Amino acid sequence: MTKSLSFGHQEPAPPTSVADADADERTLPGRLSQRTSQATLTPQSLPDGCSYGSIPSKDGEGAEKRVIWVDFPPASPENPICFSKSRKFLITAVVLLYTFWCSSTASAFSISAGTMCSHLHCRKFEAEAGIALYAWGAGIFPLIVAPLSEEFGRHPVYMFALIMLFVFHLANGVAKNMATVLMSRFFLGAAGSIGTSVVGGTISDIFIPAHRGVPMAISGFIVYFATGLGGAVFGYVDVRASWRWVWYVHTIGIGAMIPVVVFGLKETRTDIILRRRAAKLRKERGLADGGVYMHASEVDKVSFWSAVTTSLYRPFIFLTTEPIVMFFSLWVALANQWSVFYVQIAGLPYMMRNLWGFNTEQVGLMYFTTCIGAVFGLCGGQIQEHLYRKKAPTRGIEARLYAPMAGGILFSIGCFITGFTALPNIHWIGSAVGQVVVITSIFMIYVTAFTYVSECYGVFASSAIAGQSSARNLIGGCIAFATNTMFERMTPRWAIVMMASFAAVLALVPFVAFFYGPQIRARSKYSKVLMQQERDAIDAERIQREARGMDGHDFEDLEGDANGTTESHVKTKA
Repeated sequence: MTKSLSFGHQEPAPPTSVADADADERTLPGRLSQRTSQATLTPQSLPDGCSYGSIPSKDGEGAEKRVIWVDFPPASPENPICFSKSRKFLITAVVLLYTFWCSSTASAFSISAGTMCSHLHCRKFEAEAGIALYAWGAGIFPLIVAPLSEEFGRHPVYMFALIMLFVFHLANGVAKNMATVLMSRFFLGAAGSIGTSVVGGTISDIFIPAHRGVPMAISGFIVYFATGLGGAVFGYVDVRASWRWVWYVHTIGIGAMIPVVVFGLKETRTDIILRRRAAKLRKERGLADGGVYMHASEVDKVSFWSAVTTSLYRPFIFLTTEPIVMFFSLWVALANQWSVFYVQIAGLPYMMRNLWGFNTEQVGLMYFTTCIGAVFGLCGGQIQEHLYRKKAPTRGIEARLYAPMAGGILFSIGCFITGFTALPNIHWIGSAVGQVVVITSIFMIYVTAFTYVSECYGVFASSAIAGQSSARNLIGGCIAFATNTMFERMTPRWAIVMMASFAAVLALVPFVAFFYGPQIRARSKYSKVLMQQERDAIDAERIQREARGMDGHDFEDLEGDANGTTESHVKTKA
């Protein structure tokens, strides 16, 4: 028996699956690779995509139970990776609109914090706590909601989080004291975490690896552009209306999204869709076809709370035992993304006001540096996508890392520019240029690091991304909590130069992954199997399409055998 990777319970695979040549039981729930070998065993009387199989008796001693495995037929419109282009566009647009509102919230709070404090008579420390609590909420909740979305579906998670966003933005707007504001900020961070952890999983659900780079880049663009736009626009709203209208506008926009999510966002989690299909066939056909209709993830089905517990500890496993998740998380958290991102969100008003005497509207306009950096970063992402398509046949998944390698170096340079120009006798444009360079580089790091990690962990991409999101948000929140104090004691110049030094050292992380990625993944008990599972599913869909005279071009495998997911391949490359 091989060790199960089902994170808590073992489920036997259909005996005709591809992986059964090397294993006696199912290694992962919902494995679609069984379709290739089962296609020739499916009688015409069964619904397309279904095939006979058996599972052992519960005590392991009796006769095997005959079942009918339920899967997608080739080119099924219900299969997320086969969704039409228009449907994929709609799903992507909806989740990115959700991301937009989650991202604009961060800078909108920072730019309006001064007016809010004067009205609610709060201290500067409490305003900093509002930024930190948002980050901590965004750090804790992905560990819960991302794996739950994998176990019970994406759609209910989006709906719950959207309602949370609506309620707590409204609570922030009508708040009479700081206690209400701080509570709202924490839960807004919790709901906003969906904008990174689950959105990445949704994109992985509907796009194969070869086509994932562009939607991931657009997702990253929305994160940064919305943050910059939020600071600029809501700085104006804060001055011309009031800080409360900053949150009323968010509430109105999010409320308008509720019917869009209800009617425009369909379920994209493969296991959930196939379980529903199996339940429908059991109801319609019963035992008339000589077996019970089942999906592989329903075998040895455990209780609700057992399934929840199993799902919840998966991100912890990835974060603490998987070097890819661990080191990318620390790199992005400590010296890159949220560290400086939150320094910009929390510290930009401090720098502009104290060094150059900017007012609130002028500080808001400085957030356009984030928008400009996002545009340049998107251009860099297109270059990365070109390099990936060119180099993937020889470098495999590591062809995703050209942008992070360049971005790590560029990031350090941008921090040095920002830090060394943070003096009142140097024109503010120098700091603005440095900030554009910083955001450009962070964008390149953010997008390709997410894409790389999501591809390494296949159907459990959301859990891997959740572990990564948790680490960087928790650390980033701590830094945001102390940003102004750090600036006061070290000066903005030396505080940012210190981070630039950390960034210069940790820029080595993507280079290590680029040259030693296959060896690292070969020693992972999860990544190599999950990657192979996803590739088998894509191969099976393409083969069955071509066997039926359909076009299989949309299921191209650019990486081929270059990933080095087997021990022998790693030794050959080494």
